Amino acid sequence: MDGTTQGTETAASFTTSAWDRIKPIMAEIERLPLLERLSDGTLPAEVFRHYILQDAIYLKHYARCLAIVAAKAPDNAQVLRFLGSAQKAITVEQGLHAGFLTQFGISSADVTAAEPSPSCFAYTNFLLATAYHSSYAVALSAILPCFWIYWHVGEGIKSRPAIEGNVFQAWINTYGDPQFAAGAREVIALTDIAARAASPVEHQQMMEVFVRASQYEWMFWDSAWRLETWPV
Repeated sequence: MDGTTQGTETAASFTTSAWDRIKPIMAEIERLPLLERLSDGTLPAEVFRHYILQDAIYLKHYARCLAIVAAKAPDNAQVLRFLGSAQKAITVEQGLHAGFLTQFGISSADVTAAEPSPSCFAYTNFLLATAYHSSYAVALSAILPCFWIYWHVGEGIKSRPAIEGNVFQAWINTYGDPQFAAGAREVIALTDIAARAASPVEHQQMMEVFVRASQYEWMFWDSAWRLETWPV
């Protein structure tokens, strides 16, 4: 995967600097076995089932984070932007999940009974705590990696030759879709606007939470590959 999805921001922008900071993390994400095997259609079914169940848990909390960010937004346009994102997290992406849940034999009872893995639990609690207790700019920086990294990963996988009969093609299509890319670009642009108005302390906090959330993105995928459960 290349770096073309870094957007069109200037070299001085916050998001350009932030993306540069996570280059080592992105290199590790791009090497993740889960993504490689999802791309070529050879991902074991039990790994994908684990991932989808954890992602369903994650999205439930991520939607709430987006709603909190919306409540802190400085103008109505941004309020509506993130309320719309929260709605999509609940409807559009859970619609994708519903298809996979049926395809991979996961019942509604399985979804209800699913508990967050340690990595999912840590990531969602980090996002919720940051959204609740931080400024709009800092909260925005914490939710940005999910948009941006999924866009980058989706674009990278989509650029590879399609594998006929890949049972994960719907996932690839969702995150390689131009509408998803447009949404990610918009959040990147809004983050840069917020960064320009941020204090030096906020600016530092923005970078810290952006890097931490990116680390959690790696952990989330890696934990699904390892079928992570609570050790005790």
